[in-house]
Parts: sequence; C-alpha cells; structure tokens
Amino acid sequence: MARSSKKVRRLVDVFHDLETTERARISEITRQMDELRIAQDNLITTLANPSAVHEPFLALMSRSLGNMQRRQQRLAKEHEMALARYLEATKRTRGATELLADVRAEEARRNEQRDLEALLEFQQATAAQGRGKSTRSS
Repeated sequence: MARSSKKVRRLVDVFHDLETTERARISEITRQMDELRIAQDNLITTLANPSAVHEPFLALMSRSLGNMQRRQQRLAKEHEMALARYLEATKRTRGATELLADVRAEEARRNEQRDLEALLEFQQATAAQGRGKSTRSS
C-alpha cells in the first residue's frame, strides 16, 4: 500500500503543479489585459486631442485602436478559458488530495491490523509454549 500512497502523492503533486501553472497563466493574461487597457486609454486620449505631430498618423492610430480592441476580446476569452481550466485543476487537486488521505488511512488501518494479528499470533504462541512447559514440568 505504501507504493499506492507514493503514486497518489505524485498525482497530487502533478495536479498541484497544473493548478499553479493555470494560476500563473491567469496572472499573465490579466497583466496583458491591464497593459492593453492602459495603451488603449493613451491612444484614445491622443486621438481625442491630436497634435500636429500626430495628425499624419491618425488613420494608423485608429486602426491600431481597432487591433487593440480585438486583442482585448481575445484576451478576455483566453482569461475565461484559463479560469475554467484553473477551476478544473483545483477540483482535480482537491479530489486527488482526498484520495491520498483515504489511501493513507487505509494504509494505517492495514498496518494496525497487521500489528494486531502479529500480537495475537505472539500471544497464542506464548500461551502454547506456556501450556507446553506446564505439562512438561508436571
């Protein structure tokens, strides 16, 4: 059974690593979304108050704003999918942790049972030897 708990422990570790990876992915996507929002806000401000330097590039900046909006939508979808994967990873980790606790409890129960059986065998052997000695000494 000790091998079983080692295998389940490795499984728990793998699921925990997957959960950590998804959490990191969510953080990275959130960071990218924040940066993109800031860049969009700056671009909107520039488009709202164009200067002589920016006027030749207004069409390009407008197109860039559209690209940013599409990128923002893609990131929002990725964020939703990453959240769903994170939730699943969390559930798997929790399930594997519960399984590990069950396996360890079963191992402890079996070890205790083995110890009790060994104790009973020892007591029976001792009692048999005691009876055997008493009959010899008579």
